[in-house]
Amino acid sequence: MTRAVLHDGKEPPRAELVHMRRLFRGVVPTSVVELAARYTDAARQAVRAWSAEGTSASGGTSDADVRWISWLLGNGLLTNSTQATVSIRELLARYREVERQIPSPKIVASMADLGAGFDVPLKVRGDPEELGEVVPRRYLEVLCGTDRALEVRGSGRRELAELIASPKNPLTARVMVNRVWHHFFGTGIVKTVDDFGQVGERPSHPRLLDYLAGRFVKEGWSVKKLVRCLVLTRTYRMASSQRADATAVDPDNRLLHRQPLRRLEAEAIRDAMLSVSGRLDRTLYGRSIHPHRFKERPSRRLFCGPLDGDGRRSIYTKVTLTEEPPFLAVFNLPEPKEARGRRDRTNVPAQALTLLNDPFVLRQAEAWAARIVAEGDLSVSSRIERMFLLALGRPANLPETERFERAVAGFATLHGVPPEEALTSARVWKDVAHAIFNVKEFLYIR
Repeated sequence: MTRAVLHDGKEPPRAELVHMRRLFRGVVPTSVVELAARYTDAARQAVRAWSAEGTSASGGTSDADVRWISWLLGNGLLTNSTQATVSIRELLARYREVERQIPSPKIVASMADLGAGFDVPLKVRGDPEELGEVVPRRYLEVLCGTDRALEVRGSGRRELAELIASPKNPLTARVMVNRVWHHFFGTGIVKTVDDFGQVGERPSHPRLLDYLAGRFVKEGWSVKKLVRCLVLTRTYRMASSQRADATAVDPDNRLLHRQPLRRLEAEAIRDAMLSVSGRLDRTLYGRSIHPHRFKERPSRRLFCGPLDGDGRRSIYTKVTLTEEPPFLAVFNLPEPKEARGRRDRTNVPAQALTLLNDPFVLRQAEAWAARIVAEGDLSVSSRIERMFLLALGRPANLPETERFERAVAGFATLHGVPPEEALTSARVWKDVAHAIFNVKEFLYIR
């Protein structure tokens, strides 16, 4: 970078015309012929400078020369290929091959703690134009109960982080443990996972919360060990079936007499469909994928990606601040502008309509049908058994098998497929796959 240009226009700055100065040196041309000669001299000067670049110790090609040569090449007034020697063409081909092998640069946005730092004035009621007294950098009084100043060596960010993640700070560990508990049991020990303050709810099991927070810190703040601790408990492994006597005592299931029934998160629903259809790409890392959209809006940087995101897991779906991925947004994906410890849970007609009509759902049903037909099961019942195992993690019971066998016969009649060919018809089994995607058990954790 050589210069930064600031201006008030809506469009980016136009390219400068410094390279045109050589046309105006000396006496002003008085005819078209003289002007053409001036263009010829300017172009010749650029080509000579470029030709001498390889032999000159210091190199004589300027940015203005490059602009002239680019213009000549772009308008077909100069060529670099038809008269090139065989050796030059070979070198150029080798250059392009090496250029393709160079990986794209990876840039990570980061923040550096530079300088001594400084205190800033309070913004009265959040108004940046109305500044109050300068506030010294210190820990939040509401969290520690005292005016605890920080001994800072820079901006104070590191010291603040060390206080937040200190083993002596009970709040951070409790909040983290409660968040993880919320993801496994549908409700946190403190139900208001985003609010541990006075207006938040009291913990249902305060001693359990303290025990887990203490264990979390002792085990090096390891989320993996915390997860293992929770999923191996008898409480987590209980069924979600209700008992009348227990429900009468604990109607909200705050005492966890059963596993709470809860719907999968938006990303898990999409990934589950990719998994059973055989389209899930389990490759780790890589660039994010634009979500599929019905209409692109380049002015807002909203581009349309592949319908199934190339099979990539939902964690690799690009999320923009102006619009969430349409499929995920239907199933309560939080807005990217705000942090949410607990997602909204809705059951609205748009979700049912999406499962019935969304092109992504239909495409995965089609891919799953092709996969199932290619496996060549010997009977309708055995195929239904396999599909239940893939989608629900359990075999179909007898009533379910009979009901789906009748559905297969009905779909075959609908598509005009003879009964003896139903087992090999992808159209029939696409409808069966689509029906299983709409089974509540596919969307909920029991």
